[in-house]
Amino acid sequence: MSDSNWWLVCYDVRDPVRLRRAAKILEGTGQRMQCSVFRCWLNPAGMQRLRWELTEVLAPEDSVLIIPLCSRCVEGMETTHSAANDPNWPDAPQSFRVV
Repeated sequence: MSDSNWWLVCYDVRDPVRLRRAAKILEGTGQRMQCSVFRCWLNPAGMQRLRWELTEVLAPEDSVLIIPLCSRCVEGMETTHSAANDPNWPDAPQSFRVV
């Protein structure tokens, strides 16, 4: 059995150069969910390596949030604008409905 887990990695980087470097590291590691949000399938060594690589390019004023995800959380991930999601939710107020 694999000792890998899903991780949600979110970052807020204040400098455009560091922002691009952080994005490049994560693009090579995980799947982009939003502009500064990735999900990554990593074993413990891979997680430590990712943390080290981000520490090397980011400054103290930048922030990174790394959250472990259970498989149920990963399966339930959805985006609001994916083709599978109907914008007319059954319980949405009438003013929110798309005609």
